[in-house]
Formats: sequence, structure tokens, C-alpha cells
Amino acid sequence: MSRLRAAARGGPAALAAILVAALGAPWLAARPPDLQEDVAGARHLRPLTRAHAIRIEPHRSRIVTSLERTPLGWEYVRAGRRERVPDGRLLAPPSSRFYLLGTDSLGRDLASRLLYGVRHSIGITALSVALALLLGIGVGSAAGLAGGWWDAVLMRGVDALMSIPRLLLFLFCATLFRPSALLLILVLGATTWTGLARVVRAQMMSLRQSDLALAARASGNAPPRILVRHLIPQIGPVIAVTASLRFADTMLLESALAFLGLGAPPPAVSLGSIIASGREALAEAWWIVAWPGLLISAIVLLLRSALADLFRIPDPPSLA
Repeated sequence: MSRLRAAARGGPAALAAILVAALGAPWLAARPPDLQEDVAGARHLRPLTRAHAIRIEPHRSRIVTSLERTPLGWEYVRAGRRERVPDGRLLAPPSSRFYLLGTDSLGRDLASRLLYGVRHSIGITALSVALALLLGIGVGSAAGLAGGWWDAVLMRGVDALMSIPRLLLFLFCATLFRPSALLLILVLGATTWTGLARVVRAQMMSLRQSDLALAARASGNAPPRILVRHLIPQIGPVIAVTASLRFADTMLLESALAFLGLGAPPPAVSLGSIIASGREALAEAWWIVAWPGLLISAIVLLLRSALADLFRIPDPPSLA
């Protein structure tokens, strides 16, 4: 048991490394995520492929593999065909290329796209969760502290929102409005706060008659001050756990919407859109779908592992 927990403690470090890599995408990515140097030559290159870029035309590069210099010129393989070009036709010396995770159907570097995709997905998810926290804490606190018909009205509104199929709402918004990152944040944040509102309401109902609340009220503090300075810090761990779980669920939801084409439009790169771009070439280029899918699973599992490690039960004392 202790070994498993020791291994689980590496989860926060691995999650932090992914977040740092996502933030540093503009500096860590080998190439721009939408760069298409040579669609025919760089299409569906396997992971760990070493290639070269040669320039025969002034404004176009060719991505070739198996480049060799012979007495008759340069011989190379491009798109599965062996070709030859005289040495004098090259406008510049060949430059090397290394595709760590392969390329997609348009010859774009998949590793660079994953870095930008993680950055986009985490950013959208973080802003959506922040909006959900703001709405959930606000509505839940108002319902729990006010009570009476305010509580009834607010909770019936929460019940009505929870009864609306989320996918139907997404399709409705995508039909009425132009897809954008802002629309995605608003829709995700406005549809994922209801569960948190119920949790906050229950906590506030148990705290509003506590000694802390009564003492703060007797000191002349206004209700907003009592709420912000005294009551909300008391339920901080509950909010932190709920926000962490909501982050993982929202990231899965954002990737699913991008996969269905309801996410932010290009040039934005999302993990779900990368998976969607490779579903038609799954038989011949499995890595287009595999790498972003594994990355999404790793982020969600590491986040849950970090949460479990934060609230872990200490190991029992040894009897030896």
C-alpha cells in the first residue's frame, strides 16, 4: 500500500510538468501547429520519423525520407516513391526534420499540435470552471442563507436547468451563434454549476446558525462580509474538491464538443479536434487519435490522483 501511495505522489509533479509544457508551447513546439510544409511528402509519417526538407522551388519545400547523395544527384523517397534531383537544382542545403509523434493527414507536426492543443483545452476548461464556481457559489450561498421562498425559487431554477439535455443546449447555441472560444466558455460554465450550487447550499444551511456566523453577525458585520470572510473559507476544502472533479469532467466535455465540431474554430487547436481529424485515417495513421486520447486520459487520471493524494489517509504505523 505504501508503495502505491509513493508512486501516486508523483502524480502532481507529472501534472505540473504537463501544465508547464502547455504554457510553454510557443517556445517548446518545434514548428507552428498549422504549418503544412509538404502535404504529399509529410502526410502520415510515423512517430520517430527522421526526414529532410529540400527546396527545389523558391517558395516550396519537399519533405523527403531516405535522402542519399549519389554521383547523379540526390535520391530520396517522397510519398512512397523514389525520385532523383540533380545537385544543381537544390536552392539550399537539405535541412533535417524529426517528427517525435508523427504527422497528421495534412503533414503537420503532431507533437507541436498536441502542445498547443493542451494549452487551448486547459485554458478553455479553467475559464469555464471559474465561471461555474462563480455561479455555483453565488446561487448556492444565496439560497442557503436566505432560505424561505428565495431558496425555493433558486432551487427550482437549478432543477429546471439540470433537466435540460446538455447536448441539446450545445446544438442550439451552435445553431444560433457563430462558434468561438468565448461561446464555448460561456456554455460550459453556464451548464456545469448546478451541482456545485446544491453542495454550497447544503453547507450554508448548516453554517448559517453556527457559532461563527452568530458571532460575526453580533459584531455588526454585513451579510456579504460574513459570507466572504467567514463562511466561504469554512467550505473551502469542499469547493476545492468539487472544482477539481469539475475540471476533469469539463475537460472531457470540451474535448467531446471539439470532436463533434462544436468547439472553437480553426486556427484554434483542441485535443478533441485533433482526434476528429484522424478518425478517417485510423487504419493507416493510428497515432493521430492515440496520442491526444492518451494525453486526455493522463491529465484526467493525474488530476484525480493528485486530489486523492491531497486528501489521503496516512499509512498505519508499522508493527515491526
